[in-house]
Amino acid sequence: MRVTITVPEQTSAVFVIATDKEPGDLPAAIRRRLPGPFAAAVSERLGTPRLVLTCHPAAGSPWDLSHVAGVDEDDADRIRQATRHIGVTSVLPAGDLPSGPHLARAAAKAIAESLCGVPVDLDTGRVLPLVPFGRFDEFTLADDWLGSTLPPYRNSGRCTADEDDIDGCACVYLETRGLGRFGLPELEISGVACPHDLAALNVLRTTAQRLLPLGRHPGDHSLPAEVMLTSADFSAFWGNSDPMWDDGPVAVRLTEAAPGRLGIHPPAIFPGTLNEWLWDELPPVLHELLGCEADHAAQSRSGG
Repeated sequence: MRVTITVPEQTSAVFVIATDKEPGDLPAAIRRRLPGPFAAAVSERLGTPRLVLTCHPAAGSPWDLSHVAGVDEDDADRIRQATRHIGVTSVLPAGDLPSGPHLARAAAKAIAESLCGVPVDLDTGRVLPLVPFGRFDEFTLADDWLGSTLPPYRNSGRCTADEDDIDGCACVYLETRGLGRFGLPELEISGVACPHDLAALNVLRTTAQRLLPLGRHPGDHSLPAEVMLTSADFSAFWGNSDPMWDDGPVAVRLTEAAPGRLGIHPPAIFPGTLNEWLWDELPPVLHELLGCEADHAAQSRSGG
């Protein structure tokens, strides 16, 4: 059965910086911290709906940061002790994706660096890593845009199933948090056995990458009964041009799990269970690859 998704005319992305310092001249701070072309692209948007800066006392903030994930003890203390929350909000037409959220996030990181603050991605509910900015035209979903991570191994030790049993448990549930700002439904995969968690995560990642171009085209899109995931999709997720596997595409079946959310399943023709499909039908690299460096990261380190 085909699934229809509706891409909206515009989306929004919000990032919040928790700090105990006076904000001062935020546009100037952004321009000082960002590389030249990046700063110019951000400056063009400041003061328009595409990039709005607001500041609130933490006690009266419209944003609740008490449940932010991925924080170490120091970040958690800084969020609790923050006296101000600075919001970076971007309302974007579909044609401005994915560069619009990319630029808004860069502005948030620049403010956080300037004010020694903690930057939070409200869509994923996670603290943003303060990594080098790179170039403003270099976007990859792998750069912490999905909010999807592996769960604690073996359900934090509570799973007692035999690791060699392909269908020994169904502990793992994975979901995206953040595709909505790219005009797309969120994705989920559930009922995964612990030994197949990485394979399931990479299927989730590759599916997100496959759907990403649709976010630039508002309106209804009828997806085929089975979406074909290619080696190029998995490479593009990481920002890498090298092929990830040599065999043909992997078919996945998408269903509407809830409004604004699609579930990922094996193709209808597969006679076995989800975990048998994850184990038997996927390229080995999907079971093995947890992280991969983007081409542009390697080039920048080598001076290219």
